[in-house]
Amino acid sequence: IWISITAILGIEGLRAYITADSVKLQDKQNKTYIARSVSYLQEVTALPLGLVSLQDLLMGNPVFLDSNIVSYTKSPNTISLQSGGSFFKNLLTIGETDKLILSSKLDDMDELRNRTCYLTYDDYENKKGANFSTKRTISVSEKGKLDIKLDFKQYDFNETLSFPFSVPKNYKAE
Repeated sequence: IWISITAILGIEGLRAYITADSVKLQDKQNKTYIARSVSYLQEVTALPLGLVSLQDLLMGNPVFLDSNIVSYTKSPNTISLQSGGSFFKNLLTIGETDKLILSSKLDDMDELRNRTCYLTYDDYENKKGANFSTKRTISVSEKGKLDIKLDFKQYDFNETLSFPFSVPKNYKAE
């Protein structure tokens, strides 16, 4: 996975290259470089985040959705599924007719942490037979609040990517 963190965090000049076993971050503004194992994602987020869950998040798939469905509710235009997992309770809401994800609310199972995350999915486009939400918001609350807006301008599926990710010699490793 290659992502421009500018779109995700609003930090100018930060690039990430994530593979099944490593995370490489390049901060062009501070001229630093970080190379860690993929477990680094869990360290910095305090979540059970790995390559698959990160891919699900970027693709617009449900994250931390356990197969243990606790309840099912049908409204005039939506269907809601609630699951309980090891880390989160997840309330997933999908459109009744198109079955596209509208929102997901994650509540921490650890009451001492009291984390909540609310994800919304809007402006779906169908590209090569795949529906993709081009506008998303992620709001995370614990002691503080973090709001992230994702606006995908360009995306593709099942394409071989080629892009440079080299570290200039004057960058300092952290």
